[in-house]
Amino acid sequence: MLVITYELNHSEKEKSYASANDFVAAQLKEVPDLPDYYHVTKATVDGNPIDLEDKTISGLFNYLNK
Repeated sequence: MLVITYELNHSEKEKSYASANDFVAAQLKEVPDLPDYYHVTKATVDGNPIDLEDKTISGLFNYLNK
């Protein structure tokens, strides 16, 4: 499971996906689930934290789409 914690309007929101592939697929849609510029405060895959250099949804997408 992929869990993304991101900032929106000065508050934290959380979005979960069954897998990293589900997130990648959702971002490839004509209208992605989450805007690329949202700031990611924390992301985990199966409970393991992901260390992102680019702490945006776009950076997370690029990291997982390798």
